[in-house]
Amino acid sequence: MRVSHIFIYLLIISLFSVPVSAELIIESNLTANITETDASSPALSPDGETIAYVANDASRNEQLFTIKIDGSDKKQLTNDLKVKWGIEWLTDEISFLSYNNEGIETMYIVSPDGSQRRQLMNETMRMGMDPIKRERFWGSGSWNPEARVILFTSYGPNGYEKIYQVNIDGTGLRQVINDSSRQWNPQLSPDGNSIVYVSQDSKNIDQLFIANADGTGVRQITDDVFKKYELEWGQEGILFVSTESQIASSEKIFVINPDGTGKRRLVEDGDFNQKNPSWSRDGTRILYEDIDMKGNQLINILNLKKPIVEPTVTATITESPTAVPTPQTPIQTQGTPVAREPPERTFTELISSLAIVIGILVLILIAVLVISNISKKK
Repeated sequence: MRVSHIFIYLLIISLFSVPVSAELIIESNLTANITETDASSPALSPDGETIAYVANDASRNEQLFTIKIDGSDKKQLTNDLKVKWGIEWLTDEISFLSYNNEGIETMYIVSPDGSQRRQLMNETMRMGMDPIKRERFWGSGSWNPEARVILFTSYGPNGYEKIYQVNIDGTGLRQVINDSSRQWNPQLSPDGNSIVYVSQDSKNIDQLFIANADGTGVRQITDDVFKKYELEWGQEGILFVSTESQIASSEKIFVINPDGTGKRRLVEDGDFNQKNPSWSRDGTRILYEDIDMKGNQLINILNLKKPIVEPTVTATITESPTAVPTPQTPIQTQGTPVAREPPERTFTELISSLAIVIGILVLILIAVLVISNISKKK
């Protein structure tokens, strides 16, 4: 086969090498306006405007706080002596993990102003693990606003970690995935139809797995030797904490597509350790802990590229059979900007264009082969 033939084949193949998802583009990386230097476990409110986090009070006891993105309206929601971690912002409440009176890790629900607080379940089962005291961190709960259930990790009948879900009122407890594997740190997809979690492969190495929300259709999406935890599934991919090599002591946040492609570092120029990523529900912001070599800890805010917006225009069109089209002056309108989705015809037009290009290339290839054969016969 001639070099020209190989070039044409490679050109045709390259047309099918298209990205599987949109690129996550960071517009700015800012430090949150939080005065505490020990703030941890950040979580964003559904509207992305308020941060919930854990920090020490004046008596050096861990408490739950909320604060606006701009640093205003700070509130302390708890006032007790117990450690806290694993914050998850629900629709109109906040969940966090702590210890009950029996010393068992359990989940609590608190209102955003701190006026109401309750333990989610009365069962004496662990609903999380303290990340400081446990080698394997089970992660926070994961909220499904449509089904109004919370996913969490606990021990199953065989003594292994298992994924459970429970209704927001503490009823309806059930195991999600019924197999013999270990499973922990479940996180729901933005549409609530799938979950990502950590489990072990046949070599007992931690990997990321995805399943349907009902526990069926399990599939593995990573295949490496690095530990993984603190998962978060957002609009543009799945975030998790890992290391870059087997001997690396620092931990970074990575992002990966749900099909296992496109793994890369989230922030290339961050500090020594990056932990606890939290993605806003609209996909426009990410929070994370940024920790330097000395242990100084900040909460950073990544502002992501937003969708194209245009003013909302409301108009009434009256058709007239005798109307004659005339040039129109653009109408100046006022309204709330709304996200604009790309036109549905864009994808169809792209496929049509590719089909035309491929057809032309195929014809060129056939012509080259015919000429080549004729030349050989001569």
